[in-house]
Amino acid sequence: MIGLHENQKKILEYLLDHRSGATLDELAEFLHVTKTAAKEHLIKVDALGLLTFEDRKGGVGRPRRYYLLSEKGNETFPRQYSWLSNIILELLSEEMGSQKTAKMMERLADKVAASMKTRFEGSRSSAELMGEIAKALNELGYRASLKQSDLRKGAVIEATNCVYHSVAKEHPELCRFDIRFIEQASGGMSVKLESCIARGGEVCRFCLRRK
Repeated sequence: MIGLHENQKKILEYLLDHRSGATLDELAEFLHVTKTAAKEHLIKVDALGLLTFEDRKGGVGRPRRYYLLSEKGNETFPRQYSWLSNIILELLSEEMGSQKTAKMMERLADKVAASMKTRFEGSRSSAELMGEIAKALNELGYRASLKQSDLRKGAVIEATNCVYHSVAKEHPELCRFDIRFIEQASGGMSVKLESCIARGGEVCRFCLRRK
């Protein structure tokens, strides 16, 4: 919720606790502000795509508008998935073996890359494409940055966070997700993992070259 006014954060928190929605009057009363002030906060939160609304008919008069959290609004609240996903990945690796797990991670990477296909295809240059891939990795939790965009020298993307670090130390086949995702996102470039956090490196360093 970085960048939101305190009252805008309170609106989101109130709607999280009131899943059926809230009217402007209810929100103004909750915030102890005028309806005009509450409306201004709602407009700003709505502009970020964090709200949706429903107009509901009551017994008498015009329908009343109820504000609710959008899907994006729900995702502004922290989710603690990492412990569960790590346990699942560890169990899959132990049950399936390294080769099958690597194949599964590649299939997963294919699906994720395909869901972002339009943003990669819309890049106007290789440097822009590299930057877009780094952004996508950040959205997946990698804390990635583009260190070198010139493909003639070998483009370099570095990530300072391994999203499944504790499991990948024992099951390095999980790293196939990272490599395959970048391969697919880049349109089939050659990707080499030159440094890996799970194997003792300070960063995960991916070097990209045209085939």
